[in-house]
Amino acid sequence: MKKTTKTDFSHAKQKRSEKTLDDLLDAALEIVEGAKPEKFTSRWLAEKSGYSLGTLIKRLGSIENVFLWAINKGREKHFESFAEIIAAFDSNRPLNEFIEMMTDECLAAIKKVNPKVIQFFENRSAKKNMLSSDFYNYTDVLVKPYLETAKRNKTQTFRDLSQDEAILIFRAILVLLERPFVEGNAIAGSAKHRKLVIENITRLLGK
Repeated sequence: MKKTTKTDFSHAKQKRSEKTLDDLLDAALEIVEGAKPEKFTSRWLAEKSGYSLGTLIKRLGSIENVFLWAINKGREKHFESFAEIIAAFDSNRPLNEFIEMMTDECLAAIKKVNPKVIQFFENRSAKKNMLSSDFYNYTDVLVKPYLETAKRNKTQTFRDLSQDEAILIFRAILVLLERPFVEGNAIAGSAKHRKLVIENITRLLGK
Protein backbone atom coordinates (compact mmCIF):
# COMPACT_ATOMS: atom_id res chain seq x y z
CA MET A 1 0.00 0.00 0.00
CA LYS A 2 1.47 3.33 -0.98
CA LYS A 3 2.11 5.67 1.93
CA THR A 4 0.99 9.30 1.95
CA THR A 5 2.18 11.75 4.56
CA LYS A 6 2.80 15.42 5.14
CA THR A 7 6.27 14.52 6.38
CA ASP A 8 8.93 15.13 3.74
CA PHE A 9 10.66 11.82 3.07
CA SER A 10 13.12 11.31 0.20
CA HIS A 11 11.24 10.57 -3.02
CA ALA A 12 11.45 7.00 -4.27
CA LYS A 13 12.64 6.75 -7.87
CA GLN A 14 12.37 3.01 -8.37
CA LYS A 15 9.94 0.31 -7.27
CA ARG A 16 12.64 -1.22 -5.08
CA SER A 17 13.18 2.15 -3.41
CA GLU A 18 9.43 2.58 -2.91
CA LYS A 19 9.25 -0.84 -1.27
CA THR A 20 12.10 0.08 1.08
CA LEU A 21 10.26 3.22 2.15
CA ASP A 22 7.01 1.31 2.66
CA ASP A 23 8.81 -1.33 4.72
CA LEU A 24 10.35 1.33 6.94
CA LEU A 25 7.05 3.14 7.45
CA ASP A 26 5.30 -0.14 8.26
CA ALA A 27 8.01 -0.96 10.81
CA ALA A 28 7.66 2.48 12.41
CA LEU A 29 3.89 2.06 12.60
CA GLU A 30 4.33 -1.30 14.35
CA ILE A 31 6.72 0.25 16.89
CA VAL A 32 4.32 3.13 17.57
CA GLU A 33 1.45 0.70 18.10
CA GLY A 34 3.58 -0.79 20.88
CA ALA A 35 3.07 2.57 22.63
CA LYS A 36 6.61 2.94 24.02
CA PRO A 37 8.22 6.28 23.06
CA GLU A 38 11.61 5.12 24.35
CA LYS A 39 11.68 2.81 21.31
CA PHE A 40 11.20 5.66 18.83
CA THR A 41 14.84 5.42 17.80
CA SER A 42 16.86 4.52 14.72
CA ARG A 43 18.18 1.39 16.46
CA TRP A 44 14.69 0.00 17.09
CA LEU A 45 13.54 0.93 13.60
CA ALA A 46 16.55 -0.80 12.05
CA GLU A 47 15.92 -3.92 14.13
CA LYS A 48 12.21 -4.03 13.32
CA SER A 49 12.56 -3.30 9.60
CA GLY A 50 15.70 -5.33 8.94
CA TYR A 51 17.39 -2.40 7.20
CA SER A 52 20.73 -0.87 8.16
CA LEU A 53 21.03 2.50 9.89
CA GLY A 54 22.65 3.85 6.73
CA THR A 55 19.61 2.88 4.68
CA LEU A 56 17.31 4.47 7.26
CA ILE A 57 19.10 7.80 7.10
CA LYS A 58 19.29 7.71 3.30
CA ARG A 59 15.60 6.93 2.84
CA LEU A 60 14.06 8.91 5.71
CA GLY A 61 16.41 11.77 6.46
CA SER A 62 14.96 12.33 9.93
CA ILE A 63 14.12 9.24 11.98
CA GLU A 64 11.91 11.37 14.20
CA ASN A 65 9.74 12.34 11.24
CA VAL A 66 8.84 8.74 10.46
CA PHE A 67 7.59 8.20 14.01
CA LEU A 68 5.53 11.39 13.82
CA TRP A 69 4.02 10.02 10.59
CA ALA A 70 3.29 6.67 12.26
CA ILE A 71 1.58 8.27 15.27
CA ASN A 72 -0.54 10.37 12.93
CA LYS A 73 -1.43 7.30 10.84
CA GLY A 74 -2.40 5.28 13.90
CA ARG A 75 -4.67 8.04 15.11
CA GLU A 76 -6.39 8.25 11.74
CA LYS A 77 -7.06 4.49 11.86
CA HIS A 78 -8.73 4.81 15.27
CA PHE A 79 -11.07 7.54 14.09
CA GLU A 80 -11.95 5.64 10.91
CA SER A 81 -12.95 2.73 13.16
CA PHE A 82 -15.08 5.05 15.32
CA ALA A 83 -16.78 6.39 12.19
CA GLU A 84 -17.81 2.86 11.22
CA ILE A 85 -19.25 2.23 14.70
CA ILE A 86 -21.25 5.46 14.53
CA ALA A 87 -22.63 4.62 11.08
CA ALA A 88 -23.80 1.20 12.31
CA PHE A 89 -25.70 2.51 15.36
CA ASP A 90 -29.25 1.14 15.61
CA SER A 91 -31.81 3.83 14.70
CA ASN A 92 -34.17 2.55 17.41
CA ARG A 93 -31.72 3.18 20.25
CA PRO A 94 -31.74 6.57 22.05
CA LEU A 95 -28.98 9.15 22.35
CA ASN A 96 -27.94 8.19 25.89
CA GLU A 97 -27.11 4.66 24.71
CA PHE A 98 -25.15 6.07 21.78
CA ILE A 99 -23.14 8.38 24.03
CA GLU A 100 -22.39 5.68 26.60
CA MET A 101 -21.31 3.25 23.88
CA MET A 102 -19.03 5.75 22.13
CA THR A 103 -17.57 7.02 25.41
CA ASP A 104 -16.65 3.48 26.43
CA GLU A 105 -15.20 2.72 22.98
CA CYS A 106 -13.09 5.88 23.00
CA LEU A 107 -11.85 5.52 26.57
CA ALA A 108 -10.88 1.91 25.90
CA ALA A 109 -8.89 2.98 22.83
CA ILE A 110 -7.17 5.85 24.64
CA LYS A 111 -6.20 3.62 27.57
CA LYS A 112 -4.27 1.40 25.17
CA VAL A 113 -2.03 4.32 24.21
CA ASN A 114 0.78 5.49 26.45
CA PRO A 115 0.08 9.20 27.16
CA LYS A 116 3.77 9.79 26.47
CA VAL A 117 3.13 8.89 22.82
CA ILE A 118 0.70 11.80 22.45
CA GLN A 119 3.06 14.04 24.42
CA PHE A 120 5.91 13.00 22.10
CA PHE A 121 3.82 13.89 19.04
CA GLU A 122 2.73 17.28 20.39
CA ASN A 123 6.16 18.29 21.71
CA ARG A 124 8.13 17.24 18.63
CA SER A 125 5.56 18.65 16.22
CA ALA A 126 5.55 21.99 18.04
CA LYS A 127 9.35 22.18 17.88
CA LYS A 128 9.25 21.45 14.15
CA ASN A 129 6.42 23.96 13.59
CA MET A 130 4.28 21.04 12.41
CA LEU A 131 1.57 21.51 15.05
CA SER A 132 -0.72 23.24 12.59
CA SER A 133 -4.20 24.66 12.85
CA ASP A 134 -5.65 21.33 11.67
CA PHE A 135 -4.36 19.43 14.73
CA TYR A 136 -7.90 18.60 15.90
CA ASN A 137 -9.22 17.74 12.45
CA TYR A 138 -8.97 14.01 13.17
CA THR A 139 -12.53 14.08 14.49
CA ASP A 140 -13.96 15.58 11.29
CA VAL A 141 -14.26 12.07 9.81
CA LEU A 142 -16.94 11.39 12.44
CA VAL A 143 -19.21 14.27 11.44
CA LYS A 144 -20.86 12.86 8.30
CA PRO A 145 -21.71 9.43 9.77
CA TYR A 146 -22.97 11.08 12.96
CA LEU A 147 -25.28 13.51 11.15
CA GLU A 148 -26.63 10.66 9.03
CA THR A 149 -27.15 8.48 12.10
CA ALA A 150 -28.90 11.30 13.97
CA LYS A 151 -31.14 12.04 10.98
CA ARG A 152 -32.41 8.46 10.65
CA ASN A 153 -32.78 7.91 14.40
CA LYS A 154 -36.39 7.29 15.44
CA THR A 155 -36.19 8.11 19.15
CA GLN A 156 -36.43 11.92 18.93
CA THR A 157 -33.49 12.24 21.33
CA PHE A 158 -30.82 13.54 18.93
CA ARG A 159 -30.65 17.32 18.50
CA ASP A 160 -30.51 18.64 14.94
CA LEU A 161 -27.05 20.01 14.19
CA SER A 162 -25.51 21.83 11.27
CA GLN A 163 -22.29 20.45 9.86
CA ASP A 164 -20.30 23.40 11.23
CA GLU A 165 -21.73 22.91 14.72
CA ALA A 166 -21.06 19.17 14.64
CA ILE A 167 -17.44 19.74 13.61
CA LEU A 168 -16.80 22.02 16.59
CA ILE A 169 -18.66 19.75 19.01
CA PHE A 170 -16.67 16.66 18.05
CA ARG A 171 -13.41 18.55 18.44
CA ALA A 172 -14.54 19.61 21.92
CA ILE A 173 -15.46 16.00 22.74
CA LEU A 174 -11.92 14.92 21.83
CA VAL A 175 -10.57 17.35 24.43
CA LEU A 176 -12.98 16.01 27.08
CA LEU A 177 -11.89 12.45 26.42
CA GLU A 178 -8.18 12.74 25.71
CA ARG A 179 -6.66 15.67 27.59
CA PRO A 180 -6.91 14.22 31.12
CA PHE A 181 -4.72 11.32 29.96
CA VAL A 182 -2.17 13.55 28.24
CA GLU A 183 -1.99 15.98 31.15
CA GLY A 184 -1.69 13.26 33.78
CA ASN A 185 -4.93 14.25 35.49
CA ALA A 186 -5.86 11.83 38.28
CA ILE A 187 -9.42 11.42 36.95
CA ALA A 188 -8.25 10.08 33.57
CA GLY A 189 -10.14 6.92 32.69
CA SER A 190 -11.97 6.81 36.01
CA ALA A 191 -15.71 6.47 36.66
CA LYS A 192 -15.73 10.20 37.45
CA HIS A 193 -14.12 11.02 34.11
CA ARG A 194 -16.61 8.81 32.27
CA LYS A 195 -19.53 10.47 34.07
CA LEU A 196 -18.27 13.98 33.24
CA VAL A 197 -17.78 13.07 29.59
CA ILE A 198 -21.23 11.51 29.23
CA GLU A 199 -22.99 14.41 30.97
CA ASN A 200 -21.28 17.06 28.86
CA ILE A 201 -21.70 15.23 25.55
CA THR A 202 -25.39 14.81 26.38
CA ARG A 203 -25.70 18.58 26.80
CA LEU A 204 -23.98 19.12 23.46
CA LEU A 205 -25.86 16.54 21.40
CA GLY A 206 -29.19 16.08 23.15
CA LYS A 207 -32.48 17.91 22.80
